[in-house]
Amino acid sequence: MRQPVIILGPTAIGKTSVSIELAKKIDAEIISSDSVQIYKFMDIGSAKPSIDEQKSVKHHLLDIKYPDEIFSSGEFVRSVENIIEDINRKGKNAIIVGGGGFYIDSLVFGIDNVGRVDDKIRRFFDDICDELSPSYLYNFLKIIDPEWANSINERDCQRIKRGLSVYFSSKAPLSSLFSKDRQKKGSLRFQIFVLYASKEFINRQIEKRVDKMIESGFIEEVKRLVDMGYGGSNAMKSIGYKEILSFLNGETDKETAIELIKKNTKAYAKRQLTLFRSRFLDAVWIDVEKENALEVMLDFCKPSV
Repeated sequence: MRQPVIILGPTAIGKTSVSIELAKKIDAEIISSDSVQIYKFMDIGSAKPSIDEQKSVKHHLLDIKYPDEIFSSGEFVRSVENIIEDINRKGKNAIIVGGGGFYIDSLVFGIDNVGRVDDKIRRFFDDICDELSPSYLYNFLKIIDPEWANSINERDCQRIKRGLSVYFSSKAPLSSLFSKDRQKKGSLRFQIFVLYASKEFINRQIEKRVDKMIESGFIEEVKRLVDMGYGGSNAMKSIGYKEILSFLNGETDKETAIELIKKNTKAYAKRQLTLFRSRFLDAVWIDVEKENALEVMLDFCKPSV
């Protein structure tokens, strides 16, 4: 059995379509590493594979959590290892796909033991994040752990609190616990591909995706989530959802909300590539503007005889 495949790349680069094409060629099942596609009811804004796409190739780790639940890196790693074992027992191959760099980082390099975060410190940052804006804490995080701050969204209160709590509990930046010399605690090894393109190409793809999301009923999706009681959940702080929520709350107009989604998504794509370059330089990097990604991958994933 060949190594599990990992396909990374910035948002809107085309990971979903090429992963499905590759899965059909090498008899594989797909495991999502997207941090929003794990949530039920969050389909359009997360660019979740369509029902037809999910029928064409079996997908895992989609719709496994409600929007007010948490899915940690540790839980992700344990889930993926179990799924890969099940897939291999069926004589098939596994493809892990997504832009969630820290999930993949934990899977490939292992999870360092950061120790127990002091409950008083955790509660303190829980309380202060409710009282102050995430951007206020984010500016503080940039001072004590700029690497971690640059890898997350400035409104991602959950990860901001995590970085601050770990720092004040362990006296060490959270990013330092993802040391370069970590080795995976286990036997899994991966064939990693990173899709990339020029900034102009990625930005055009993002513009098209956001426009399509709005046309497909994204605003109505967010309304339903609010009606279901998930308006204040951490999941709704994800890019796209938080901007539409701001529009629905009357804090901005529709056009401004859409432009903010595009702007924030472009900034997120830039952060994704920065993380991939710092962690996965040994991967096979594929310029999708100049190369056929499927053909390149198939050269490395020739079917077993």
